[in-house]
Amino acid sequence: MIILRTVVILALFLCAMANLGCGGGQKANVATMSSLENANSARTNIEELGMVVNIPYEAEDIVWKETADHKQVTGVLRFSPQDANRLVTEAADRQSPLEVKLSSEPWFPAELIAQADVSGDDSLNGLAYDAEAFYQEPYTAGRVVRIVGTNYFVLELSAK
Repeated sequence: MIILRTVVILALFLCAMANLGCGGGQKANVATMSSLENANSARTNIEELGMVVNIPYEAEDIVWKETADHKQVTGVLRFSPQDANRLVTEAADRQSPLEVKLSSEPWFPAELIAQADVSGDDSLNGLAYDAEAFYQEPYTAGRVVRIVGTNYFVLELSAK
């Protein structure tokens, strides 16, 4: 009698678990879609970025994205005026800067989006420098662009 009762309880438990497993498919898909959206959304965690790339000075503001295949990182960092100038001086010692235009992205800080809107062509003017100070495996190629008139830098790194 006790064995029969145990078997019945186990059978009911297994049926309940099977029903829960079958019904959770839609929730699992929603969770997977949510994690994919989070992978595509901009992040603001400086410690997390610091695990991906080297950050030579303390950033006052940061927003960044990494491609799903971990081949590219793009970030916008704002440094203090002193650190921004030091970064530029050190980078210019390695390579002369180049004038560039960057397209504004919807996830950029509001100040940069406004500056791009004022330009009339949705672009930002900047000076591009070698980004060696930011390199950390696997991201060992790229540039850092100081946006003219600001202490914002757009960091574009890729894995070789």
